[in-house]
Amino acid sequence: MVTRTALSCPKCQQAFAPPPEAAAGIADSRCPRCHATLTLTAFPRLTAQPAEAAPDTAGSTARDGDAVCRFYPHLQAETVCAECGCLMSRRAAVDWAGRTLCMPCLHTLRETKGAGDFSPRRPLHDNAALGLVVLLAPLSFVTGPIALFQLIRHRRAPGSLIPRSRFRWWLALILSIAATLGWIALFITWIVIIVQAVTA
Repeated sequence: MVTRTALSCPKCQQAFAPPPEAAAGIADSRCPRCHATLTLTAFPRLTAQPAEAAPDTAGSTARDGDAVCRFYPHLQAETVCAECGCLMSRRAAVDWAGRTLCMPCLHTLRETKGAGDFSPRRPLHDNAALGLVVLLAPLSFVTGPIALFQLIRHRRAPGSLIPRSRFRWWLALILSIAATLGWIALFITWIVIIVQAVTA
């Protein structure tokens, strides 16, 4: 049955109730005051019945004498945060990297402390080194040693969040070593040529 919500005529602003046949979707009607022909379109929300609230199944309601959740005081405490030790219900608990945490501790580990298992993003040092050597090849006399230093310094850093091979790391290492040794050999050759030219 159509909800008896008052509508207003767009011509004379007279309020009137939609006819019952408007529940079918589209119905024609007339304004009771100015008799203008109106086409009414009933959207599903007009005839929808209010949904019943779903029962809270994410925790047990606390009774007198029970330990209560820190974040939902009406729920019984069922677990403990592995980081700060607060009592919380299963509704407030987050299982991450094999540990049960509360949301504030998870946020602290991810954003403030930058713990590896909880980091939302990780720098890809192999991609950065590869870019330094390949994309900036004309400047590889500077970028080659920098890329080599970055690869060696961060060789034990956690890799990508998505599992992948070490191919890029090894490729970047080989290219950075080749670029560094190539420029060293070139500089030595230039120095030898200049010395021979001066002493000749």
